Amino acid sequence: MSKFHLLNIISVLLLLAILTAGGQVVVSILILAVIYLVFLAIGSIFIQFNFYFKSLNSGQTNQKQIAITFDDGPDSETTQNILVILEKHKAVATFFCIGEKIEQQKELLKKIDSSGHGIGNHSFSHSNFFPLSSSKKIAEELKSTNELIEKIICKKPKLFRPPFGVTNPTIAKALKSSGFIAVGWSLRSFDTIHDSKKVFKKLKRKLKAGDIVLFHDNRKNTPELLESFLHWLKENHFKVIGLDELLQIETYEKI
Repeated sequence: MSKFHLLNIISVLLLLAILTAGGQVVVSILILAVIYLVFLAIGSIFIQFNFYFKSLNSGQTNQKQIAITFDDGPDSETTQNILVILEKHKAVATFFCIGEKIEQQKELLKKIDSSGHGIGNHSFSHSNFFPLSSSKKIAEELKSTNELIEKIICKKPKLFRPPFGVTNPTIAKALKSSGFIAVGWSLRSFDTIHDSKKVFKKLKRKLKAGDIVLFHDNRKNTPELLESFLHWLKENHFKVIGLDELLQIETYEKI
């Protein structure tokens, strides 16, 4: 039984208990409703809680191994620079790509693949309203993105990372019908809102074995940050491995 359904059952039982107990029923119901909504919101925002569906957020290893992932590309300039840096450091990564951007950067997607990196599905539109879409609409976006990727590199991704890391019952339903493996992260760089120095300090302080690190390859500061991070990893004897190796899963479906 999922945490979502379990919480619903518990809430109904608590509500029945309040109604039969008498007293300040209206106030009690309002308090219960607020608590219930807070639980739902927290479960939706933090993908690591596996509240609505299971996602793989870190690897189980005692060795100093981590995986690096990028969201929101491919970007004509930033992704290109990132590929150069990854090649320089002999590091592999997984890129969760947006369908609309892939349409404009087909050759770059081929380069990501030919360079030995993994490619995952990050929706077609990455719309701010994506989490509010119907399960049918979400499933259609995932299908369209996969079909586009398969047409370009002849590989069909199995991995999906929801836009913004938001989860809810409709996304869960779409994933169940589509057969994707959801992938989250254990260490978010916040490269979208902080400068490189702050992000770098945080990464050094919080990084641990088995982490899946989240970056974005549509941010101008990311290549410089990545360069510093990879240097530090080498100095501290961390090894960057593929997401498939860290999680012991397949990146693509067998065609």
